[in-house]
Amino acid sequence: MQEILQNLQRRSSSISEGDLRRILQTLAHESDLWQAAGACERPFPQFVATVETLREMGYLRVDGHRVVFTPEGRKALEHWGIALSPPLWKLCPSCAVGPAPLLELQERFSQIAQSRPSAAPEFEQGFLTEDSVIRRVAWMDRCGDLVQKKIAILGDDDLLSVALALTRRPAQIVIFEIDQRLIDFLCEQARQNNWPLEAYRHDLRRPLPEEFFGKFDVFVTDPLETVEGFLLFVEQGLSLLKPGAGQAGYFGLTKIEASPDKWRLFEQRLLERHELFISDVLRDCGVYENWSYLVETASRHSALVAQIPDRPWYRSTLFRMETLPAFRPVRCRSLGEEVEIYYDQDSIVMPRR
Repeated sequence: MQEILQNLQRRSSSISEGDLRRILQTLAHESDLWQAAGACERPFPQFVATVETLREMGYLRVDGHRVVFTPEGRKALEHWGIALSPPLWKLCPSCAVGPAPLLELQERFSQIAQSRPSAAPEFEQGFLTEDSVIRRVAWMDRCGDLVQKKIAILGDDDLLSVALALTRRPAQIVIFEIDQRLIDFLCEQARQNNWPLEAYRHDLRRPLPEEFFGKFDVFVTDPLETVEGFLLFVEQGLSLLKPGAGQAGYFGLTKIEASPDKWRLFEQRLLERHELFISDVLRDCGVYENWSYLVETASRHSALVAQIPDRPWYRSTLFRMETLPAFRPVRCRSLGEEVEIYYDQDSIVMPRR
């Protein structure tokens, strides 16, 4: 792969290894030249220069607007760890934008999720609906963030790790979770199913263990939405990513417990302090089950919200960030337990007095 990069650099291309991998992954699954150019999400001159270089080096043939990897090219893709298996996702037939439902995966996930631990109010837990979890998996697959990736999850009451493991596509899944019940549940599932999944008990107010720093391709978190809580979760996730371009971070953010001022602050902080860009913003991508302690806590705001809702209503936007060539992971500072990360003026759940 370094030889290809060197050839591209001689063409004055600013392409990084992460960019090259994304283009190669797209070409491995899409033989129509124009469709691949639209799907790879990289500038057209970079795409064309890559195809030209691969053709000149004997890795692929171009016939009209059809591209075909040669036997040597397919061997090279396998050597570089580029997946040749078809993607999980297909375009939704209704909106032609998002991934279509993965019904078989959702059914298998649902069977395991039935025995999950209940939501714990002391940890501000509430989990996504099963179809929202599977939709997230499909989107990660569409973005090239699944196959042979090392994925870290910070807090996993949604059981996203289970859905990811069921695909058999990630190389490694590591969960950092404060709730020992969830850790025991996930470790037992991993043992029974022989998944490459590990779960560790960790309070994110402390830096993550040194051995995980800068080791992952992808992180996922649904952060608390106080200012301290959000920045703590997301920047801990960023500390886990490998340096350089092409790593990805996912987080959910609501407008129910985060004001517009907070959204601006969060985006500004991430873009000013870290070498990354926001690649995707998916409105209402995550819908949450009505958690057991909702009415008890919401009714403290007003008696008008003292009745149980008849269907899920709490929803979040899914953000995807991607690192740039100059990105370097930064160790996070410790927060003392006296720092309030759970509650502020926007919170639905209010502290017990």
